[in-house]
Amino acid sequence: MAAEHPPLQPPDEYKAEEYYADVPEAPDFYADSLHIYSGLYSSVLFFGELREDREPLLRAKIKVSPQMLKALCLLARKHVRQYENSVGPIALPKQVLDAWEIEDGDL
Repeated sequence: MAAEHPPLQPPDEYKAEEYYADVPEAPDFYADSLHIYSGLYSSVLFFGELREDREPLLRAKIKVSPQMLKALCLLARKHVRQYENSVGPIALPKQVLDAWEIEDGDL
């Protein structure tokens, strides 16, 4: 059974494994490929695994609301900053930033 926590409690105060009920069919996968499609009312995150000389293997397709997409972005940014403050900068290849149409100044 999941631990009792207010829905908006800062995640650093509990472990996700203790908060969520364990569902045996919940997938556990590695992803090194991500594409996002956004429409007016929802976004779809496509997580994949790159393979040599073949198309990426789709591991998960997750549909979220615009609000959840923004929350995901903010929480991911927080974790990246914490990681970079303790370990060092994470470099992304220029070709990745170009493909996503992201400028260095946007990071």
